[in-house]
Amino acid sequence: MLLVCSTIPVAQAVEPLWIVNATPGLDITGVSISADGSTIVAGGDQLIAISRDGKKLWSGWAGELVEMSRDGRYIITSLGSSIRLFDSNGASLWDQSIGEPVTDISITPDGLMIASCGGSAVKSWYNSGAGLGSNTTNKVKHLRISPAKDQIAVTTETALRSFNLSYVPFWSDEEVSPDLIEISTDGTHLVIAGGNWIWLYHGSGTRIWDKHIEGGNILSLAFSRDGSTIVTGQDDNTITVLDNDGNVLWTAKAGFWVMSVGVSDNGSVIVAGSMDKNLYIFDREGTLLGTFQAAGMIKSRSVGISGDGSRIVMVDGTSVYGFSGAQFSRPAPSVTPGVTGNQSTVTMNNTLTPVTATTVVATTPPGTGQPVTPVPTTTQQSGIPWILPLTPVAVIIFIRQKIRT
Repeated sequence: MLLVCSTIPVAQAVEPLWIVNATPGLDITGVSISADGSTIVAGGDQLIAISRDGKKLWSGWAGELVEMSRDGRYIITSLGSSIRLFDSNGASLWDQSIGEPVTDISITPDGLMIASCGGSAVKSWYNSGAGLGSNTTNKVKHLRISPAKDQIAVTTETALRSFNLSYVPFWSDEEVSPDLIEISTDGTHLVIAGGNWIWLYHGSGTRIWDKHIEGGNILSLAFSRDGSTIVTGQDDNTITVLDNDGNVLWTAKAGFWVMSVGVSDNGSVIVAGSMDKNLYIFDREGTLLGTFQAAGMIKSRSVGISGDGSRIVMVDGTSVYGFSGAQFSRPAPSVTPGVTGNQSTVTMNNTLTPVTATTVVATTPPGTGQPVTPVPTTTQQSGIPWILPLTPVAVIIFIRQKIRT
């Protein structure tokens, strides 16, 4: 019994460097972080700006969605049908309305251009507040303004569409059913996810490849700025990591739906937040570097990572948590990438979960159908091995037996 207990692997649990709590009774629903990790802004019923060392810089207003320019100088938020731009000191620069409840917002890395969508409306502005353009299309889900400032890509109920910055149609693909979207730093590649499919496009609109992912629908998507690494979180509790050729590098299992994922600029550090209340940190090879269990569930847009991976942040509804990348430099039990069919294990919440590194052969993607995301009602179960409480008893029995003999 002693031998069994001593060989049960346990993931490295890491405590946050700092915790900043929201005003009691107010919810925090998302977070954004600057490229160097010097500025963090959490959004929800109130906005909270925090320095990299956990000092609260300012708070107030409210913002359901929050995005930040890479240098932290500009913060864009949404509330209902309105878009509001702030500077780094929390001063409101302007607000605009798109006439529909906002479903997504995007800002260029330098903060000079902003785009938003909601209902069938799409609109864009300069950071001065002057309008760039507007248009209407099928019901819009998500959008991203290209860092190259040459297009705005939009996912709708029926197609992937691209517009120039004035929302003049550029190109479209009517054969996919897209949802989430991310763009590489130079704007040359777009990653689209919908259901359990992933598509990679060239910025000109050419589809490069499509991939059917094993398991459930994709709930969260991240794309490294260098275009090397794609990360998805799914509603069957799976984290899937692919390279830019569509090869699945590894998969891992969380305890519940993986609602939020992030990746450093070069793909070397990967973070995933789950509704099992756990934050998981991996390297690109799939090594589990550490975990942290929050007080509440980690939902959509609730994790962030600086460009160099030196600062990691997350929110759980009531608090903002900050970590240093150096805290996760000592590897815990890991996922070992392998050829198709090889099995390895990863430890999460002190439970052993089989993980398969698999290359999936794609078939023709569906033209219709959207992911269904029911509201979860189950609760997290304890992951503490049942055998651990028996260990002291076994030791006592063993010692007494030795004394008698």
